[in-house]
Amino acid sequence: MPVNSRFAVLPRASAAGLLLACAALAPAQADSQPPFKLEEASVAQIDAALASGRLTSVKLVQMYLDRIAAYNEQGPKLHSVLTINPAALKLAAQLDQERAAHGPRGPLHGIPVLLKDNVDTDDMPTSNGSAILKNSIPSTDAFLAQRLRDAGAIILAKTAMGEFAGGSYNSVGGQTINPYNLKRHTGGSSSGSAASTAANFAVLAIGTDTSTSVRGPSSYNGIVGLRPTTGLISRAGIAPKNLNFDSAGPMARSVADVALMLGTVAGPDPADPLSQKVWSEESKRYKPHGSRIDYTRFLDAHALKGKKIGVVRTFFGGDPEIDALAEAALVKMREQGATTVDIELDPAFVEAYLGEGNRKIRKVSDYRFKADWETYLASLGPEVPKSVADFIHLYETQVNKSPLPVEDSVMRLLKDSTTTSTDDPAYQDLVTRVLPKATADKLAIFAKYHVDALVFPYFSSFAPPISNPVYSVEDPTFVKSTRPEPATLAGYGSVGFPCLVVPMGFGTQGLPMDIAFFGKPYEEGKLIGMGYAYEQASKMRRAPPLLPALASEAQ
Repeated sequence: MPVNSRFAVLPRASAAGLLLACAALAPAQADSQPPFKLEEASVAQIDAALASGRLTSVKLVQMYLDRIAAYNEQGPKLHSVLTINPAALKLAAQLDQERAAHGPRGPLHGIPVLLKDNVDTDDMPTSNGSAILKNSIPSTDAFLAQRLRDAGAIILAKTAMGEFAGGSYNSVGGQTINPYNLKRHTGGSSSGSAASTAANFAVLAIGTDTSTSVRGPSSYNGIVGLRPTTGLISRAGIAPKNLNFDSAGPMARSVADVALMLGTVAGPDPADPLSQKVWSEESKRYKPHGSRIDYTRFLDAHALKGKKIGVVRTFFGGDPEIDALAEAALVKMREQGATTVDIELDPAFVEAYLGEGNRKIRKVSDYRFKADWETYLASLGPEVPKSVADFIHLYETQVNKSPLPVEDSVMRLLKDSTTTSTDDPAYQDLVTRVLPKATADKLAIFAKYHVDALVFPYFSSFAPPISNPVYSVEDPTFVKSTRPEPATLAGYGSVGFPCLVVPMGFGTQGLPMDIAFFGKPYEEGKLIGMGYAYEQASKMRRAPPLLPALASEAQ
């Protein structure tokens, strides 16, 4: 399951000239300054090291490339990175020179970031996890990719993902592995972004979330992830899964870095009318500077004081270890001045939005998939198949005869889409009645209990054992839960609800889990504040012990 050979990791020797060129740009390190430590470094720590001359972006990129070389294809073989940017070191050198000549563009200047491999980049393939697209290079960047480049960020690599944004296995690189337990999977579909961030392959990553795909992998890998209000980040240039619910989201090891990245990538985009509508509403609440909102202004260690939190007990009771972690998190929140009220969701609500009714919502909403997918394919070059029928044929005649066949769920999605359409009365009823009612019913919970946010353990069981078309792992230590899962509360409605997940600790098997802060639409700032206050009071994030720091990482 190799990294895309067309864009292989550059050998360390190839960077020697760049390292020497940038050495002259950096002032001498003062004896009083501590050495820079890569592992768990935040954007602020990296930026300070760059500003002081203790570090260059070239050195930083090389250290991350060394970790990817050591742990992605060797050692534990996480398979969380699919493609390395072949120009990463060259870009780093250019940004070092720009910093020396003109100063930094901002806090992301020269900072490496990772993109899920459904986000278009004009210099690397965008596979959507599909072997059929593994060499497809779009002609333009996605809106969010361009925003990152404009801010001076270095797109270091494209990360593994569940094929067609489902699960954590794909026909390009296979199964992504959880860096905390090599028998467990990472959650999907932003599997590579989560595992790579947890593994310290970069400081920031982008995932996408239709049902759970930012928050789920973040929780299983013990990092911070945010699904914002749907449309706050433009979907233009992102391979679609279900555009009623799709949202990109920032992923990092701290709330501060998630807030910083959100402010960088969020903004109005004429290519995505929903982003313009959402931006208009968001701007009424948070005064933007041009086309950017500074979400770091909400990083307040006292933000929980006076807040009323609804504890959704419906999501407790799966694994007693997770319940204990969540109870400890609630104690911390109360110590910070929050009050809590227990909430049990009505069984009819659970059935409608978390049970069989929820599955029907998703099935009918997917009636739009074929049209959206073929519109996206039309934006790609002539070498790329242009129809769902073409993909079905290639999967059946080629991919499924390879060592990495496609999962059945992808084939069902493709085949089902050939028999459905948005003209169906069921789809029209969904968008005109069912989804608006779902939004109203969720907002009613906030109104009934007068709460600022809903809080709950994001999952009621730790990451499950690996199971995919190639191999499965037996792990009798896994505690399975049958409790309702809250994933689709955020996306499935006429407007998406923001949800932030923050590390809350580890179970006895060494696996992490996050606690979720679920808010009303356009309340990202409030969630960031509360999540930050909890994070600063608890400090539960820990690096994976299976991936220790390399000798080359200290500068």
